Amino acid sequence: MSGSSTEGPSLLVVEDDSELSTSLLLYLESEGYEVTLAEDGETALREATRLPGYDLIVLDAKLPDLSGFEVLRQARDDGVRTPVLMLTGLGDHEHKMRGFQVGADDYLTKPFETEELVARIDVLLRREAEAIEEGGVFEVGGLQVDLDTDEVTRDGTPVDLTDLEYKLLAYLLRRRGRTATREQILRDVWDLPTEVETRTIDRHVNALRDVMEGEEEDAWPIQSVYGIGYKLEGAGRVTESQETA
Repeated sequence: MSGSSTEGPSLLVVEDDSELSTSLLLYLESEGYEVTLAEDGETALREATRLPGYDLIVLDAKLPDLSGFEVLRQARDDGVRTPVLMLTGLGDHEHKMRGFQVGADDYLTKPFETEELVARIDVLLRREAEAIEEGGVFEVGGLQVDLDTDEVTRDGTPVDLTDLEYKLLAYLLRRRGRTATREQILRDVWDLPTEVETRTIDRHVNALRDVMEGEEEDAWPIQSVYGIGYKLEGAGRVTESQETA
């Protein structure tokens, strides 16, 4: 992901045509994006599944060794939820549907205008940002968290959290199943430069763990991702009937 609040969204661009990939690199960087290039399927899969992740992946369907479809299928199987825009010279309906079936979020057929590519990228990034702002009621670690009212309860009794503890819990909940890096947490929860080194994150995570179920480390809802950050596991959305019961 982008390294600081002054840096643009980070993109992984996977394209085996070196002339096209260089052209895209220069254009996208001029538009304010941070761009990493990959030119084959194996490299693409390694980059797509590494941590910290990218904000968006632009993925060519036809690649050496592994096709873009296979790269995306394996990445999704590994839990990668990064938005993916597929590029292909194959314009028929069958290949378009195949892309969506393996987890593509959008599809652009070559040749294309770079302005349209940027417009598609912006739409996907905006959609992802809106998803991170989602509301609703969730259950995790014995707690019920209402993202609309900012209330946290256990068996109907309010749980006393500090403002930062709640902000961190809500942030991890909206990114449930995905790793949040320390840099992202500092930037998005603490509004601090990502270069700042602090153990405050760890103290707040431990405070949240203290009020959640899970005595053994491997059962903690907030899991440590060594050297990277944290992710929240086991969260489930409360159905409407449960909320009104």
